[in-house]
Amino acid sequence: MPASSSPKKFLTRLLKILTIIFLASIFFSGLYFSGNYFKIKTIVVDNGQVDVLGLDEIKNYNMLFSSEKEISNLIISKNPSVQSVVLEKKYPSTLIVKLSFYQPVMVLPVDAGFFFLAQDGRIIKKTRTNDSGLPVINFYQKLNFQSYNPGDVVDFKEISEGLFFLKSLVDFDLKPVSLDINGINMLVFNLLDKKIIFDSEKDRSLQVYQLEQIVRQFKIEGKQYKEIDLRFDKPVVRF
Repeated sequence: MPASSSPKKFLTRLLKILTIIFLASIFFSGLYFSGNYFKIKTIVVDNGQVDVLGLDEIKNYNMLFSSEKEISNLIISKNPSVQSVVLEKKYPSTLIVKLSFYQPVMVLPVDAGFFFLAQDGRIIKKTRTNDSGLPVINFYQKLNFQSYNPGDVVDFKEISEGLFFLKSLVDFDLKPVSLDINGINMLVFNLLDKKIIFDSEKDRSLQVYQLEQIVRQFKIEGKQYKEIDLRFDKPVVRF
């Protein structure tokens, strides 16, 4: 009996080993197949002829195992002007990329050029010349051109407040040409024939409300003014 049971045990073990090898080969073959079959081969940018950096790196990614967050973060890190990314996967190997971009709203002259700023103070691009027609920020401190890169945020409080108030002016159909920041608190928006003065320390929501009421009332009455100064508890209007 012992002699006859040995071959059976051997065959049983051999069968198990062969089964494991067979299953492993199927598993790894499946991984290899899926890795190649579902590898991103085609990327379509839905915004037309837009140069997007980092797309060549994405072509090494697998459609099944790569998260949309991972791909979006890569695109945003390579392209400072991209605000958000929406991805659509078309299996087996096509990725559709839909982008939204930060838009420049003001230009900040610096020591050797210009920074184009988005609403949140982010530098969208740096140039040596400016022919954009956007409002210009005349800041009391000249920043260094080389010390900032696209994607960096200019985080001075006065500039941040100025960008906030700019949006309100545009909403009220007031078109500033420039913003003078000559001191810590005083923000002077120059329109073609008017000035609007804000205080960076005073509650900004209150200042926007006060400006809205004044502008609305003057439109109803047909009055023209030269300056609205919102730094005081009761705004001062100069005619």
